[in-house]
Amino acid sequence: MQVFKSARRLGLQTKIIILFVVAVVCLLAVSTFIAMLLTRQPVEEEVYRRALTQARLAAHNLVNDGALQNPQTLAHTLRQMQHDVPGVRQADVYLHAGHRRLAATTEPTATHLELDHIPGIQDTRWASQHLHEFERPNPDQYTTETPDGKYWIISTTLRDRGKSAGCLILKVSKLRSNVITQNIVADNFLLMLCSLIFLIFVIHGFFLKSVRGPVKEMIRVMEAAEGGQLNVRARAGSEDEIGQLARHLNRMLDRIENFNSELARKIKDATLELERRNEELTRINEELFETQRTLARSERLAVAGQLAASLAHEIGTPLNSISGHVQLMARQKTGDEATHRRLQIIQKQIDNIVRIVKQLLSWTRKFELHVEPVDIRHLLEEAILLSSPALEAKKIKVRADFPPDCPQVYGDVGYLQQVFLNLINNSMDAMPRGGRLDLRLSPLTHRDSPCVVVEIKDTGEGIALENLEHIFDPTFTTKRLGTGTGLGLAICHQIVQQHGGNIAVESEVKRGACFRITLPVDGREKMEAAVTMAHASASGSGDEHLSASI
Repeated sequence: MQVFKSARRLGLQTKIIILFVVAVVCLLAVSTFIAMLLTRQPVEEEVYRRALTQARLAAHNLVNDGALQNPQTLAHTLRQMQHDVPGVRQADVYLHAGHRRLAATTEPTATHLELDHIPGIQDTRWASQHLHEFERPNPDQYTTETPDGKYWIISTTLRDRGKSAGCLILKVSKLRSNVITQNIVADNFLLMLCSLIFLIFVIHGFFLKSVRGPVKEMIRVMEAAEGGQLNVRARAGSEDEIGQLARHLNRMLDRIENFNSELARKIKDATLELERRNEELTRINEELFETQRTLARSERLAVAGQLAASLAHEIGTPLNSISGHVQLMARQKTGDEATHRRLQIIQKQIDNIVRIVKQLLSWTRKFELHVEPVDIRHLLEEAILLSSPALEAKKIKVRADFPPDCPQVYGDVGYLQQVFLNLINNSMDAMPRGGRLDLRLSPLTHRDSPCVVVEIKDTGEGIALENLEHIFDPTFTTKRLGTGTGLGLAICHQIVQQHGGNIAVESEVKRGACFRITLPVDGREKMEAAVTMAHASASGSGDEHLSASI
């Protein structure tokens, strides 16, 4: 299956060349096999005739050179003949002077055939076991074949002055014919292989010029058209099917280009009209949204003003009485130092309540800040001390991380303490069954200006994602009815902004919330501008009513 998938990814030229090569290779294999069958017999006959001729020539030379009279010369001549004549594996010479004897041999340890020059063998039993039938090519020669078919045994009569003096017996390998056949077939195969390579190059060149080049040209045009360039055309150089295909492609692109031009013109007209209407609709929506936002803020400010007036009326008289009694107790000095300190704290918190109520009454105005150096670390420690009874009652563990070298900031002590107490109270409300409250103070350089960062993190219920962007809006609250007015975080946001800083929140439901307040070390320019605006806009009956009540 993988082979078929790989084959489908091949190019047309590669597929045709592979098919051509496979076909030619199969043809070569068949033709080589047939050539071997047809060539083997003629080659074997030719080798046999040459062996007979070599045997007669060798016998003639042995007699003429007088080698039969000298055994050493005879043996040397036989070895030289075996070396010079291909296919001779063994040469024996028998002489008939008085009795038949082996005069010389090239293989002393081999089996020697004692054959006569007359058809037949002395030992017929041995011949019947080891040799095939005789063949007599001429009166002085006869040949037998070994049972395994690998050798010819050629016996040639040695005639000296017309008389038989002995015989030369040669053992000639028939494998020589196989080697010649294989060489002929190999040469033929090599020639055909070279022809195949030449044909492959010819086909490759033909495809490059007549098929692959035009096809690539059409692919290039189609890719350009796919990318939006409909003005590109293919070059049709030939009159064959490929050229006709290129011309048809060009005509199709002409039609598509004309259609697209007309369609683009109509789409452009429709788009311009749609854009004009969308712009008009966007402008109307923006105006409507701005109107709704203005109305919503006006409603929230109106609610805040009514609430502030109500608080001024309801809280003013009790606060006047509490403040009077606290002042009397402080003047009597009947208690110890700790009690006197607690009375001072109570008086200070009463003053803060007065300021908070005034702040509610002047919600639409900037707060009047009393700017002075503030030790944020001391302010946070005091906020924890003030909240400690409620923290202990709700089983909330507090972990504070305040470095001793944190710089002071310029700001209003009371308002900043109000921010921290408000955030701590919100964290306590988010952890009704206990938890952990982490307060961290750290210096920071923001936009080349030194700042102080305060982090207040709890392990409470957290804030839902859809509520995060509204928590600083006036009157927005997620608390139960009667437990919150939705003004606390809005006031904190405004106080931090008037100090030149910012407040942000990160939260996950069921994993708590983290409020991060960033205050500049020296933001007096912004705060002075805020104080000026507060003095310019300071008016209202609510303030006078609260002052009169206290």
